[in-house]
Formats: sequence, structure tokens, C-alpha cells
Amino acid sequence: MRSDIKPREVQIIAELYDVAEREVLDSPELMRKFLLEVAASSQEDALHVHVHEFDPYGLSGFLMTEGGYIAIHTWPEHCYATVNIVSFSDTDWPWRTYKVIASLLRPKQQSAVEVKSGLDF
Repeated sequence: MRSDIKPREVQIIAELYDVAEREVLDSPELMRKFLLEVAASSQEDALHVHVHEFDPYGLSGFLMTEGGYIAIHTWPEHCYATVNIVSFSDTDWPWRTYKVIASLLRPKQQSAVEVKSGLDF
């Protein structure tokens, strides 16, 4: 990538295995509180929070902020979650936010990759 071209978006795609805070993975109320805590910890205002509960279990949680968004999808029966964090401007925010999420959910194993998209000259 040329030095004068910067990514417009930075996305972290992560998997969290054997999550210690497993009750968050299956409680809409706890997931909503969790997402608001993540927003506060990453110094972002929560513009919108939505949590959808699946039957018989599992959640998808979404947090929209001015600078980006977080989507978490859970499989509580496996103590497993996927996380997508997208920043529209601050390329460091996704990693800072991911560290907050991982420290709060406390997975025994985790993996994460960064994807850069869009171009800004």
C-alpha cells in the first residue's frame, strides 16, 4: 500500500472460546449492560444498542457509536462468541476496544484478525 493511502475502515474479526463470563452470552439484559460498559471503557458514546435473543439460546448484540460499531454473536451452549469491531476513522480504536471486550468476557482462548477496507487519499 502506498504511504499516502490509508484505510477508511479498520475491522477486527475475532473468536472467543471458553468464555468465563458465560451468563453474558445468553442474557439480553447482561449483554446490553456489557455493550454499554464497553462503550464507556473505550470512551465512546453509545448511539444505539440492540440485542436480539434467539430461541432456544444465543444472542446477537449491536452497539453503534459515532466512530464505529461492535457486533457480538453468541453460542452460550459452547461458551463461544464472535466479535466484529469496525472503526470509521480511528484505526487504533478497534484493537483498544477488542482488548476491553476480551478482558471483560475472559475467554480461555481467542483469535483475532484485522481487515482494512476502503481508501482515503
